Amino acid sequence: MIHDATPSWSGYNFQGKLALHYVLCHIHEKLSVDPTHSFQGDSIVLENNEDFEFFENGEVVSFHQVKAYEKQSFSSYGEALFGLAINLYNQPGPLGYIHTWKVINLPADKSLQQAIEDIIREIISEHEATPMSSTIFKAVNVTPGRSKIAKIIKQAFDNFTVVQVYYALKEIVDDPLLATSRIQCCMYNGETCCSIDDINPLIKSKLQDILAIRGGVNTTKQIDSGFHYLLEMVDVYVTKRHLQKQTSELLRIDIPDIVAILDADYEDVSSQYLAAEFKERFICLFDEFMNNPDYYSPPDYQEGFVCNLTQIRHLLLSSGSGKLFSYYKNFSPSVRFDSFTNFQQALVVNENGVTDVLLRIFNEINFAHCDNDAVNTKLVYRSPTNPENYYLPTTINDRSPTSIAKKLRANTRIVEDLYEINHMIYDGPQKISLSDQASTHTTAPLSADELDAERRDDYFNNLLLIPIQEAKDELNAD
Repeated sequence: MIHDATPSWSGYNFQGKLALHYVLCHIHEKLSVDPTHSFQGDSIVLENNEDFEFFENGEVVSFHQVKAYEKQSFSSYGEALFGLAINLYNQPGPLGYIHTWKVINLPADKSLQQAIEDIIREIISEHEATPMSSTIFKAVNVTPGRSKIAKIIKQAFDNFTVVQVYYALKEIVDDPLLATSRIQCCMYNGETCCSIDDINPLIKSKLQDILAIRGGVNTTKQIDSGFHYLLEMVDVYVTKRHLQKQTSELLRIDIPDIVAILDADYEDVSSQYLAAEFKERFICLFDEFMNNPDYYSPPDYQEGFVCNLTQIRHLLLSSGSGKLFSYYKNFSPSVRFDSFTNFQQALVVNENGVTDVLLRIFNEINFAHCDNDAVNTKLVYRSPTNPENYYLPTTINDRSPTSIAKKLRANTRIVEDLYEINHMIYDGPQKISLSDQASTHTTAPLSADELDAERRDDYFNNLLLIPIQEAKDELNAD
């Protein structure tokens, strides 16, 4: 794969949902004809030759490219469509689909297929004019600094000579049946695109249609639960897929397993479901933050550039739904979590703490200072010159030290979970020691004994609240 959406996670989230929608459309179509259809041998694979591939009876029947771009110009999609055409040429039979967030603006008087053929003709013409410096020549000879198109050619025609690649491309434009005529835009309710805002309702609508055929429970709760269990299935799959990229055996999601999720009764809400629901909302907050120009400006990507927020996002979202919530609990030391039902309450209580504080910290502080303890789901920043200093990014947007101290003391697990932390980054105006504040709140919570209260007092003696900018200055100064 030249480009893989797995590390981006927002890209994965969108393409995973589009893959689910495509599968649900297939399930609905088959069940409408035969309600007892078994779907044996049907499956889906993400991140292999394309963003996802669909199999029927064990044979691949379609390749799918997903692009969640704001831009609508055809040139923004040219590389993806070229790669899709090359894949189809190498595997006669399957169809090719492009899934987009926005409608693609095609060149004047051109169909999608004709526009793709024009890309290939340009590559051919360039080679005929300057064969020793052409894209084809650079692809075959793995020339440094070669273009994305050249990398796609090399991946698709790894053992081809320059001449063989040239004639393969000529074959594609001479005979559209070999590739381009099998490519089309995927349709969503009569539209050739599907926005991020529209995909969730479309999936739930298709779930409702399928449940009506199956004759099982068909309530809003059942649909919402099925939706989040499907997201969890894809989430677990992508994590495994990411870890097994180099293995030869394809990791699949079998369609009968999806049907089994739809048939289950979700009258009782489990912690697994709530964790999946939590992750879905957390991903949305990341996306909202990164699409808000007041918070985030997309960087001009350069060789070796590292986007702090993108790195943190990948680290957290690849940890799994249950672990993600454990991270969130540590980021929210001023919130007391007593049971798994807080999954539903956590972000509702303090979404502003996530967008206005936590994500700002992730975006502004150098990722190189990040220290991630994946086992204990604790992510902090460390000072290279003062390694005893641990900076905890938090969701704390309360500016009252007295109020913060009171809430922290109510969290009976704070010493156990965060015992090394001596700085808590918050959205406040100045650095404040909590030791004085702690001394005014010596009454332990009813559920804790005196020893616990003493340990918390000791912990508070070394604890500082520090504003985002000051933490950034201290860490970056190192």
